[in-house]
Amino acid sequence: MNKLKIKKIGLKWILSTVSVIFLIAGAVIGIFTFFLFPTAAAAGLGFGAKLLAWIIFIILYALIMTVGILIVVWLYNFLSPSLGCITLDVESLEE
Repeated sequence: MNKLKIKKIGLKWILSTVSVIFLIAGAVIGIFTFFLFPTAAAAGLGFGAKLLAWIIFIILYALIMTVGILIVVWLYNFLSPSLGCITLDVESLEE
């Protein structure tokens, strides 16, 4: 078994990949929240208002979640040299 250490996590990967994942997740959550099972606040809105609220929700959800993940990654990169890195036990598979 080999041991690997994660010394640093790239912020560019977080911005590119994780933000797209949160955009998709926000779209799915927003469809449920505004269209399929509307909350009390969304139930009284017309279709155009629901659509606008859905778009705003997607953008804000992805932005807030991506910033949160960026803060956690920055803290990990900042603190890992002094506190220790994540170690993974890996083994290669024979195919």
